[in-house]
Amino acid sequence: METAPERTSIGRVIGLSAGLALIVGAITLAFAWPSAGMGPHEVPIAVVGPAEAAAQVQDQLDQAQPDGFDVTAAADAAEAEQLIEDREVYAALQVAPDGVTAYTASAASPMVARLVTGIADQIAAQMGQAAGQTVEVTVEDLVPLPADDPNGAGLAASGLPLAMGGIIIAMLIGSNVRGSGRQAAAAILGPLAIGAGVAAVLLYVLGSLEGDYLPIAGAISLAAAATGWLILGLRKLLGMAGVAVGAVLVMLLGNPISGLTSAPELLPAPWGEIGQYLPPGAGATLLRATAYFDGAGAQTVLLVLAAWLAAGVVFFTIGAVRSRVKAVESPEPEPAAAAA
Repeated sequence: METAPERTSIGRVIGLSAGLALIVGAITLAFAWPSAGMGPHEVPIAVVGPAEAAAQVQDQLDQAQPDGFDVTAAADAAEAEQLIEDREVYAALQVAPDGVTAYTASAASPMVARLVTGIADQIAAQMGQAAGQTVEVTVEDLVPLPADDPNGAGLAASGLPLAMGGIIIAMLIGSNVRGSGRQAAAAILGPLAIGAGVAAVLLYVLGSLEGDYLPIAGAISLAAAATGWLILGLRKLLGMAGVAVGAVLVMLLGNPISGLTSAPELLPAPWGEIGQYLPPGAGATLLRATAYFDGAGAQTVLLVLAAWLAAGVVFFTIGAVRSRVKAVESPEPEPAAAAA
């Protein structure tokens, strides 16, 4: 007679429900909290004029937004433009008796560009009120976004697929490719294919990026390789538990604080800075720098991605060697003796 399967205890059902609530709550917090706490945190901008003028603007900004901006003095407009193009500052302000000029780079962050433009409007309004006349505001976007995507929607939307790409690479290779050597080869070819395809979509289909195809494809490939090798290495070393660790690190922690949709300095401190040391944030900054700024400001994130890639290779190698040692140490079963 067949026996009915034992029913799951009520305690287990309650425990599973509580665990599900915690998981969904953590996911909600991870993705909603950076947006809810968004605001300027030491956003670097420049002020054209002597150091005294920069200090005065810094004091005014600190009164309106404490610790919101980090102001640097630029001798003239040319120096301010160079600081922006070298990604040392996001924008610059030039205050003159006849008007206020805001130098921005919407390609660096549309949100910061709008924020600085709003500050210029406020300064002009205060000057106009004091002088009893209208003070004009001029905005010069030194590094604009493409005309086909003036709000940067395509670039912002690419963050989640790019983060998922490395996870998909690791899962597909780990489940469908046998042999450590072949897995390593697939982990090299997979990111290259992703970089080639995603770069073509962003450049030629959506028009969300500008720049040369090969450097952009290379930046995307490196970001995908860093994530893919990390999770593949963790899987080789720890099994499916390693995949879970890697997915949490990349998706639940790294992706929400990458700063791709805004800017790292607009995220709650210090998470925006921490995000730049995780693969999604480093990859986002590298892609933006490659597409719009000829690689300026990408030195640190290149090292970050290389470090994660190297860590993944080390994990993979240790896991492969350990598996090989176990296979050698396991005695093969002796064939049964033939019956007489």
